[in-house]
Amino acid sequence: MLQGYRLFDADAHAMMSPRMWETLPQEFVARRPRPTRVHDVADMGRWTNGWLVEGQIIPHALGPGSQPGNEPARVLEEFGAETHSAEFPLSGFDLSDTGARLRGLDYMGIDHQMLYPTTLYARMTNDPAFEAALMRSYNRYVGGQCAAAPQRLKWAGLLPLRDARQGCEALAEMKELGAAAAVVYGTAGDRLLCHPSFTPVWDEFARSGLPLCVHMGMSYPPFADVCNGLLAAHGIGMSLPAQMAFVAIVGHGMLDRYPNLKVGFLEFGAEWMLYMVPRLDHYLPIDRSQMPIKTEVPQRAVEEYAKSGRIFIAGEADDKLLPQEIELLGEDQILYSSDLPHGEGRHNAAKEIIARKDINERQKQKILYDNAVKFFGEP
Repeated sequence: MLQGYRLFDADAHAMMSPRMWETLPQEFVARRPRPTRVHDVADMGRWTNGWLVEGQIIPHALGPGSQPGNEPARVLEEFGAETHSAEFPLSGFDLSDTGARLRGLDYMGIDHQMLYPTTLYARMTNDPAFEAALMRSYNRYVGGQCAAAPQRLKWAGLLPLRDARQGCEALAEMKELGAAAAVVYGTAGDRLLCHPSFTPVWDEFARSGLPLCVHMGMSYPPFADVCNGLLAAHGIGMSLPAQMAFVAIVGHGMLDRYPNLKVGFLEFGAEWMLYMVPRLDHYLPIDRSQMPIKTEVPQRAVEEYAKSGRIFIAGEADDKLLPQEIELLGEDQILYSSDLPHGEGRHNAAKEIIARKDINERQKQKILYDNAVKFFGEP
């Protein structure tokens, strides 16, 4: 609790750790991501370490596929990088010490926290079988670590889509391990989430009762390839695929085919909804009249789906248009997120929401706690 408000953090992260791949099938062990360090560092700044994955070092700041963060915490520590505060040490970031994570939550006043993988999982490999194996190994690690405090440490399991058999098996496994949601990125490679090849996974997912989380990440290869710097990565490569997911889910009839599906969009603010919803509704009458397959267009106005209580958005604490977001979506669908321990995550995100003068006390409590309970369920 913080300043009298209960906090349910809808978006935080477990930093990557070599322990996340301890349960990889033997056939993939030699290909596992490995922490590595660049030794020619004269002009590298802080970009001197990363993960060696499928022949490339990620993250990197320059060249195609540039993206920020997610350095190996252990490598940082071993090479003398400054660790974070004693209240929230590196050992809590990657969940190697769940006690340290809980002490960090206590320090910040967070009652419950929803954990996601780092965004590197959005584009580690082009091999669907290896991708699924990495995702399932991550799920086992995080599920096992969060089991020490299941009411406070909630987690979303990675859902592989490009291998339908693995996707269905991963879904059953994550439920057994205690996942509170499933998470995907904005695209699965170069395919929208509504692609027919994913239907067997979505059919099974609809029966699971879990909420679906769409997280920002550099999942769409053409966007990734044109990003030659970090600002482009944030503005294009990582954010636009998640908006593509909104179009795929709402604009291609998935909410009609799966009437109990609830979807949350995380870590790229909510201001984009003020553009996207009216833009889609502008074209909807034309597209509805011209589409030969009527199930491929939404049956209602996109704004109706946005207000239906099935779409949740994790806005940023400093979104300047938060009152307008509430007007569009309703006050019951905006989520609070810290994004910790990523670099843009701020220890005072909840404090910023509490201090805002343009929303009322009821709306603050809903954003900080109540809406997450509506989406994820009671802790």
